[in-house]
Amino acid sequence: MLYIIIVLILGILAFFFWAKSPNLDKSEYAKVMKFDGNESSKNNNDSTISLITYNIGYLSGMTNNTSVRPTEEFYDKNLKDIIGRLKKYPVDVLALQEIDFGGNRSYHVNQYQELAQALKFYNGCRSINWDKKYVPFPYFPISVHFKKMLSGQAVMSNFEIVDYERVVLSRVQSQPYYYSSMYLDRLVERIKVKVGDQEVMIFNAHTEAFDQKTRTQQILFLKDWFLRTAETMPVVMLGDFNSDPSYDNAAILEMYDDDRIGAMCSKEDLLCDKTLTYPTDKPIEQLDFVFFSTKHFELLDWKVLYDLGEVSDHFPVYTSLKLK
Repeated sequence: MLYIIIVLILGILAFFFWAKSPNLDKSEYAKVMKFDGNESSKNNNDSTISLITYNIGYLSGMTNNTSVRPTEEFYDKNLKDIIGRLKKYPVDVLALQEIDFGGNRSYHVNQYQELAQALKFYNGCRSINWDKKYVPFPYFPISVHFKKMLSGQAVMSNFEIVDYERVVLSRVQSQPYYYSSMYLDRLVERIKVKVGDQEVMIFNAHTEAFDQKTRTQQILFLKDWFLRTAETMPVVMLGDFNSDPSYDNAAILEMYDDDRIGAMCSKEDLLCDKTLTYPTDKPIEQLDFVFFSTKHFELLDWKVLYDLGEVSDHFPVYTSLKLK
């Protein structure tokens, strides 16, 4: 019996260390690429920028993070639907969160490649934030485990990307080792693009969802980085901030308390019916935002794209800006 217990413990430990090991070398976690056959469609003399931020939830709809394993046909349909619906909103920059790059949960489809090619973007960058051999979540039943995980964030653009950086945000300190070692990295992608004769910095962020203290630290860090960058060049920061304005001590309100930071919607419009982005079956929270440096940009238009439906549990946000 003792031998059996020892072998069982060793087996569990061996599985744990194998499961948390990566599929890729860390040098592969940040990559810029041009897409074959796609040419830049942006007039270099045009001073307007159109953007969409969209947490696509790996195209799992309202099954995201639930104990439901959708079929491969379900994901195929959602991929076709999102391509068809996004084609109605051609933009210069598409910033995505929770996108899969060939993981098991979305049937090994590289959603980044599929979307970029179908939407005819010129170039893009992608960042891995969750790379594990086997993720045993959702916990039960075993048949719904994510297993091989390869996921993260991505930006696609018709502006040429001239500089790019993947930055890991602060981690949750209160979780035990076995949990945090399986958990994803929270990231911000820093992308510099050329718009006419100007360079513009774009930040694609996805902050902590479950730990308020960590999320506040991350958003304050992002705000400080935004303001320091805006001293020298135009800045846009967008993404899923996981901070609804109605939360106690909502960190997202820090972005609204500085005149140097503009937002797609005014503070008075927060939590109105036209601004809610989550969940898609019955939106009650506003988690997704677009911010810009007021010194450099004028807001032309914005809206939550409710017609994208339930391909994700988030709705995307469209914004149009003009460089001053």
